[in-house]
Amino acid sequence: MKTSRQTVLAVCLLTIATALQAADDAPVDFIKQIKPILADRCVECHNSETLLGELNLQTRALAFAKRKAGPVIVPKNADKSMLYLVLTLPPKDKKAMPATGHRIPKDEMNLIRQWISEGAAWPEGRDGAITPQHKKSGK
Repeated sequence: MKTSRQTVLAVCLLTIATALQAADDAPVDFIKQIKPILADRCVECHNSETLLGELNLQTRALAFAKRKAGPVIVPKNADKSMLYLVLTLPPKDKKAMPATGHRIPKDEMNLIRQWISEGAAWPEGRDGAITPQHKKSGK
């Protein structure tokens, strides 16, 4: 009887551990995880009005548009994606982003890296559109 309880307990623990691992391996959800980061930390400066660095992150088409400086996002290759690389630069580097305000937390940087490594899925239309929040006064 004791062995049976131990077996059931072991199976339950293994099932829970497997479920938790599967949750960690879930693909990054652009709408729930990436869009809020871009809306809060990037689109304020990288939009159709300000267009800093020739970069507009309001839609997939605009973010992936050809630029003189090269691609911002290289799907499946975060290490060649400027969107990710500028986040990892030392804060005093003139190319480090965001240029103003607080740095993006490491867990959010890791999400962006994972999202790009997974192929940078970004929906078209309303779900993929990001509107600047205009936090600065006078806008």
